[in-house]
Amino acid sequence: MGRSILTRRPHEQLRLTLKPDASVDDLLDQLEDEGIWITVVEAEAGRVRLAVEAPEGLLVLRDELIEA
Repeated sequence: MGRSILTRRPHEQLRLTLKPDASVDDLLDQLEDEGIWITVVEAEAGRVRLAVEAPEGLLVLRDELIEA
């Protein structure tokens, strides 16, 4: 399980998506066993720090890094 920590402000988004080389069957098994954990690490001054723990087969992307 991988862990990412990021800061988000109001209206900013995260996207969880499948890595290009990931196995869907393996990912589903991991999701069933471990799930996805999102923890609020800190919240202040209009922003929140999130810790996202997800199976290695998932990418955690900030919205500004996703091409339209």
